[in-house]
This record gives sequence, structure tokens and C-alpha cells, in this order.
Amino acid sequence: MRKTAQSVAAAQEAAREKPAQVIYLDPDDDAAVVRDRLEWAEAERVLLVLPWRNRALRSLVSLKLIARYASSTGRVAALVTPDPRVSELATEAGLTTFSSIEHARRSQWLKSIDETPPSHLDELVTAYDEVTEPEKVAGISLPERPLRKVVRPKWLPVFHIKPRRRLSPSQVLMRRLLSALGFLILLAVLSAMIGVVVLLLYPQGSIHLRPKRIPVQTELTLRADPQAEKINYQTLDIPARLAQVELRDVGVIAPSGASALPTERASGAVTFINRTLQEVTVPISTTVSTSRGLNIRFTTNITVTVPAAVNATAVVTVTAVDPGPIGNVAAGQINRIENPVLARQLAVINELPTSGGAVKQAGVVTREDKDRLWSIVLQKMYQVGYSRLKEELAEQEFLPPESVIVLPLEGIFTPSLDGEQADQLSLDMHAVVRGTVIATQHANRLGLAALQAELPREHKLDPRSLQFEIGEVLSVADDRSVTFTMRASGEAIAQIDVDRVASIVRGLPVDQAQQLLAQQLPLAETPLVSVTPNWLGRLPWLPFRIQVNVVE
Repeated sequence: MRKTAQSVAAAQEAAREKPAQVIYLDPDDDAAVVRDRLEWAEAERVLLVLPWRNRALRSLVSLKLIARYASSTGRVAALVTPDPRVSELATEAGLTTFSSIEHARRSQWLKSIDETPPSHLDELVTAYDEVTEPEKVAGISLPERPLRKVVRPKWLPVFHIKPRRRLSPSQVLMRRLLSALGFLILLAVLSAMIGVVVLLLYPQGSIHLRPKRIPVQTELTLRADPQAEKINYQTLDIPARLAQVELRDVGVIAPSGASALPTERASGAVTFINRTLQEVTVPISTTVSTSRGLNIRFTTNITVTVPAAVNATAVVTVTAVDPGPIGNVAAGQINRIENPVLARQLAVINELPTSGGAVKQAGVVTREDKDRLWSIVLQKMYQVGYSRLKEELAEQEFLPPESVIVLPLEGIFTPSLDGEQADQLSLDMHAVVRGTVIATQHANRLGLAALQAELPREHKLDPRSLQFEIGEVLSVADDRSVTFTMRASGEAIAQIDVDRVASIVRGLPVDQAQQLLAQQLPLAETPLVSVTPNWLGRLPWLPFRIQVNVVE
């Protein structure tokens, strides 16, 4: 039994002499990593230094796991953390905590072992602490505990209360007067303090200020480039896009030139005479003509059959092939049949003159007429295409009319040749109308940046006063980039420090505060200063009791 007690004492002494081991944890270490480090620790006492950036070990569950790992490996673990919340959780988990390593060193934790013995002595120590009789632990006899001698006092002290001396009636009256006077003095002091507090805290000052406004404006020359991707604040280039629409239209005009144009064909009747004993059929559109002078031709209007007898006749109406007065021939001039077969069987003669052939004035197509019609159709397509493109614009977009162009794809004139006679000239055109669309928000950003560069110091722009106006188009390049002007304007409001206003007028009379504010601040009108309730005619001494309202 003595040897066992000596071995326990030796083990405890060896543990006390062996220093503790300090382990510095990384920001990303978790409970599993701490368990591995505890298993590989060389000392029985381990001090874990938790970095501030570690988040995995800042929970009650993780700290309880660390305490369990330390207990299972037979080691005593403590935690170093400056976070009071983590310290509270570690204490709840059963871990000793220190705010720093120096704190642990000063507490002798790094130099001496804790009261809890190593794991191989747990059974002996527990038996020694909890077992009161040696026979309860087999094979171990413990020394008897010495009896403690309790010293009890033989006598108790006696306190004697000295009786109060009886006061005379005059003394009692004097004491009561002094008590009443003291109460009145105390009441006066408390009333004065309450009055001062009320004077300082209850009055409410109010100041209404209207800052001065300064107009600012600027004019820019911008370029909207369809190839740009973003705003360039140095070259003042903004993005743009190309929009187009495909159109087809027909234009008609009357030719400017004129000439006599035969319009009406002459008509009449001819008589066919049979030269044979057989009937002969004359089909419709059989051509007959004159034989003298200019050959004037006529065609029959119907089919006719000449009876079978010599000199038998049949009359049929005819119409001149060519229009105009040339078809008006005298009687007996039409005497030839152009069909040789019918010419051997029949003879023909007009017993009456033909009539009805006439002329009228008709237009003549010229190159100038075609150019004029081309311009008219292009202008019409421009107007129609510009309207169509404007209908397709999105919000905050505009289309400069100068950027709209008509690109003809096909144009067919009727009649097609110059010098032809016609009552009208028509043009069937197929074209594409294209224009440059500009986003106004891009231009407004450049205008706003230019206005901000023009602002005086300690001023800001009033968003409600901003105005942006697109000016004239200066040029349109071949790549359809548009150079135009823009005017931006607004009002700059002077900035007023509310805290400074309350600090410079605190405790001043109302009139003096108004004059001081009008002199030191950029105001558009006299400030309105008031105090409620106006007991002293002054603003409160405490700045937070002064409400400053800036009306922009």
C-alpha cells in the first residue's frame, strides 16, 4: 500500500515537472484536425491557441468535441482566445480559457499540472476522493484521516446599548426647525436643478434655411458612332446603332414633252365580188388595202360568205390598221386583197370613203422626266421610311433626319426608252431606308459629367432642374457616325452643414442668430429662426435641441 501511494506521488510530481505544450492552430483547422494534434502531442498538458480568423471552432459543438478528444487521449487541454463569446462557450464545454499565452503563464498553468491526474492514475485518485472506507477498494489500504479539533468559544460577547439622553422641549423644537430648514434647502436645490434641466432640455429651436441656387450650363459636341461599344468621356463618343426598313413603291408622272399622236382608227365598209361559180368565205381579220400611193391597210371585222355566182357580192365592215387620218381614204381606193388565194377568187372595192381616223397631243418621255420621277420616288421613300423607323424606336432613343438615307435596290421605268410617246411615266422602285439611332441616355451622361465639372465648390446639382437638349447635326460620315451638338443646363445648390449651423447659433438670441446665419451662409433668403417655448428669447444651448431644416 505504501508503494502504491509512493508511485502515485511520484507520477504526480513527474507530471508537475514536465512543461505544457503550446499548439498554434491554423485559421482553417476544424475539430478533426485538433483531434489529430492532440493524439500526437508529447505533453500531458496542451494549450491550444485559436486564431481570430478561425470560424470552424467557434461553436459549442466543436468545443465539446475538443474536450471529449482531450479526455479520451488522457490530456488536459486549455484554449487561448481573446473572443469573450468563445471563452463563454469553451467554459460551458468544460475547457479552461485564457485571453493570451502570457495570461496562462502568469496563472502558472504552463508551469504546473492541474489537480486532475493523468489517465493511468484516474482510478486511484477517484477511489481516494470518493471512498471513505478502505475495504471498499480491494487490495488498497488507505491511511486513516486525522480528526480535526474544533475549537469552540467558551463565552459569547455581550453588547450593551447605551440609553439615549432625554432632550428638553427647546432642544426638540430646535431639532425640528433644523430638520425643516434642511428639507426646505434640499427642496430648493432640487427645484433649481430641475429648472436648469428644463431650461436646457425642454425648449426646441427650429431653423429653416433656403440655400442659394446658381445656374450652370454647358454645350458639347458629341459623336454617335455605330461601331463604338461604350461611352468615351475623353473623345465624347457614344454608342449608336443602325436601323433600316425595306420598302417598295411606284411613282407616276406625266411627261413634260408633247407631240401629235394618232389615236383613232378610220373605219368603213368594203364589197367583195365573186369571180367564180362557188361560194367563198372571207374570214375575220382579212387584210385589204389601197393600191395607189401610200399603202393603207384595213382588216375585216367579221366573217362573211360570198354567194356562189359570178359577180355575187357581200358587204363587210373594215377598220384601218394604223390610227390617224391616214386611214381616211376616198371611195374606190380600197381595191386589193393581200391573201393571194382570195385575190384570185374575189375582187374588193369600197363604194364609200372611210372616216374616223384622228390625232391628239401625247406626251414624250425624256431623260429629264426620268430623273425627276426618280427624285420624287426617293423623297417619298425617305418620308415613309423615316416614319417607319421612328415608330420602331425604343424609349429614350431619337433618329436624326440627316442620318436617314435611301439605298435603291431596283428601279424599272415604264416606258423604258427615252423619246417614247406615252401619257404617263411610271417608276417601280425597291429600296432600303437606313438611319443612325442614338440613345439619349448616353448623351445625357456626358452632359451630366460636363455639368458636374462646371460646379462651384461646396455645391451640388439639383436633379429636378436638369435639362438636356439635342442641338443641330453638324455632319454625317460615310460610316453613318453622326456629329451633333448638345446643351445641358441645371441649377447648383449650395451645401449647408446642419451640425455647423446648430453649433454656431446655440444660446444666441433669435435676431442675432438670424443675422449671423445670413452673413456666414450662402442663402437665397433670410433664415427663419424660432424657439418653442420662447421663455428666454434664445436658442437652446444644446445643439441637438436645435432642428435645422434645409429647404432645397
